[in-house]
Amino acid sequence: MLLKNILIATGIMWLLSILFVKPLTLHLLKKKLNEPNYAHLRGNDPEELNDDQKKELASLATKCYILADVLVLGIAGFIAGLLGYWFIGISLEAKGWPGVLAFIFASFTGVIIKSNLLSS
Repeated sequence: MLLKNILIATGIMWLLSILFVKPLTLHLLKKKLNEPNYAHLRGNDPEELNDDQKKELASLATKCYILADVLVLGIAGFIAGLLGYWFIGISLEAKGWPGVLAFIFASFTGVIIKSNLLSS
């Protein structure tokens, strides 16, 4: 049962990542790059950036990804928990772990809330 749960949760997280996390990440990154503080990272060709700017852009992209991942997976986990499903999943990337933890925590929180509502 646990292995099945892990496989299903990991599949759900990958699907949500493709459908929601990546587009939201791009939206957040574009929004951030429109701010005056990040004007030096804008450009038509990323190869025009020096190494420090490339590192800063990669760091900004990672931060946007983590924020989007935590939001999407946290909401999905909570809804799944309210439906009675708890999940344990894995991520193969370090930047994916905050979202995985939010997914797990939110699903268990939803299950607890559902069980408390049903018992009262």
